[in-house]
Amino acid sequence: MDSYTAVDLRKELDDLQKQRSYKIVVNLSNVEYINSTAVGALVGTAKQVRRRDGDLKVYGLADNLKRTFDLVGASKVVELYKSEAEAISSF
Repeated sequence: MDSYTAVDLRKELDDLQKQRSYKIVVNLSNVEYINSTAVGALVGTAKQVRRRDGDLKVYGLADNLKRTFDLVGASKVVELYKSEAEAISSF
């Protein structure tokens, strides 16, 4: 996920909110790279849905993606899980 695909990610996340879906789980298990723009889209959405008593959870991060989340401070804002089941049960 880079700056170009972050636009698509943001659109999908915005569409979910327009449908009043405020409990969002994002699977990143097939993502090999993520930049700060895409991470920012996830963090921004997490903050938005929390204002509506929701949350955004992320799972399936490879170690290099986790390092990116840690580096930009996103792992302090977005909850990270190993599996979909763990992410869903955390709501």
